[in-house]
Amino acid sequence: SPNTAPNYRLAMQRAVEQFEGQPVKEITPVAVKSYLERLARRGYARRTVNQHFVVLREICAWACENHNVMQNPAALVKLPDKLPQARRKMPQTGQIERIKAMAETPDGLFLNFLMYTGLRLGEALAIRWGDIDPEREMIHVSRSLYYAGKNQGQIKAPKTEAGQRDVIYLKKLQAVLEPHRGPAGAYVFGGDKPMSKRAYYCLLERCRREGLDITPHQLRHAFATLCFEAGIPEKTAQGLLGHAQISTTMDIYAELREKKLLEAAQALNGADL
Repeated sequence: SPNTAPNYRLAMQRAVEQFEGQPVKEITPVAVKSYLERLARRGYARRTVNQHFVVLREICAWACENHNVMQNPAALVKLPDKLPQARRKMPQTGQIERIKAMAETPDGLFLNFLMYTGLRLGEALAIRWGDIDPEREMIHVSRSLYYAGKNQGQIKAPKTEAGQRDVIYLKKLQAVLEPHRGPAGAYVFGGDKPMSKRAYYCLLERCRREGLDITPHQLRHAFATLCFEAGIPEKTAQGLLGHAQISTTMDIYAELREKKLLEAAQALNGADL
């Protein structure tokens, strides 16, 4: 997608810097491993190193298919061990309560929408009033907005096929959103056009000035927490969150279970017999 392409271009550029002038057939698995270890020494997270690895592996695969290179040197290599994995911070209880209290303001309404739907930012910004059905209590997700370096975004299909889905229109959200209902073709956040990139960043800056520094992905995590607390099975939560892989949902649930276990341990340690 236009949002992802720059990362792949950067990975390709670094591969060129490493192997420029060297025929693919002369690149060895040891050289590929050395390249990945060099990226690891720079402190890149596992996700970043893996992205560079995928790009290099696909370049070599293309050479095998189109230039009669007999073996893909990257196919025999594994990622370095113990690469750092950046974890998304879960929203704090105080942040959640502040967002609930802001529901009557335009900025707070947007944050509440993200928190009670679990939509990705681009999916939320592409929602029109016609996509929201209060009778069926469903929100139909079929589009996503991306900026790709431009102020006015463009509409595209969701991130994956799993992104096209219906999510539950929770009553808590209905209570604060329905009074603002507009024409079916209007965007819920933006009106005749979706919210611009500049307007979105101004919204974030206003929140930061009020001491509320939170990201849309953290609010998506808050919705996953809501699913977990409600006892919704991972498979159902996967559909609501639009995850292409069940493993993504299971990872989030595992993190939430770990958090609950730590809270239980603290409670037990503080209890007197």
